[in-house]
Amino acid sequence: MQSSSEETALIDALLDEAARKASNDPAVRRSDFQTATVTAVGVAPGTVDVGAIRARYLEDVYRNPAVGDSIVLLQSGNGNWIALGRLATAADAIGATRTAIRAADTSRANTATAAADSQIVLPVTAGAVYDLNAVVFYSGASDILLGWSVPASTAGTWIGLGNGTTLASATGSGGTQLDVSSTAGYTIRTEATDIAGTRTYGAISTTKFAVQISGTIRVAATAGNVALAWAQGGSSATATFLYADSWMRLHRVS
Repeated sequence: MQSSSEETALIDALLDEAARKASNDPAVRRSDFQTATVTAVGVAPGTVDVGAIRARYLEDVYRNPAVGDSIVLLQSGNGNWIALGRLATAADAIGATRTAIRAADTSRANTATAAADSQIVLPVTAGAVYDLNAVVFYSGASDILLGWSVPASTAGTWIGLGNGTTLASATGSGGTQLDVSSTAGYTIRTEATDIAGTRTYGAISTTKFAVQISGTIRVAATAGNVALAWAQGGSSATATFLYADSWMRLHRVS
């Protein structure tokens, strides 16, 4: 006959075993979530592996999955796993969008050599790829030269939709008119430009114009800063202005 202490020990062991089995049974445990590190991607379409666990990932949320990602896993009551998405490990995580805005007007004179702006600048990560968007507000009698200051070996392409360099004031019943076929009116530049290249956009004295910019930046092995680089279209003692509310936005895609 067992003693009471032996019976107690047996009951405790049985309860421990039942609890252990229940903790591994989704039907008992129901849903669960945890953090984990991806060990393989795409062994089956649309999945990531975390050790022995295979989870489907959300198409519009978890983009460009990669081995080593720290993710959130959710398990349903029937045992299926879903990768909810990547945990942010830094301010510049994949999917992050950051914006730099000029807080005050500034000007440059007697220079036609583009230099980085002190406020429209953001740090970038080695090996990362970014969508680039920006709007530049400016004026000046000698046009404006725009480009980008980027880390060494960075590649990419950008386009700025703005004035051509031969401008004349043009008015009519509807106000200022667009005319891309004659010397009267505002022409628009549409050339694609290498990320290391520059373009000049036209100005008329103190009239405030804008250039709308988009592009792609592919950072090589060197991290650093991406900044709007600018100068006068032609060196002049009459200053060219870059206005407050000009901005640049980088969205990291990989």
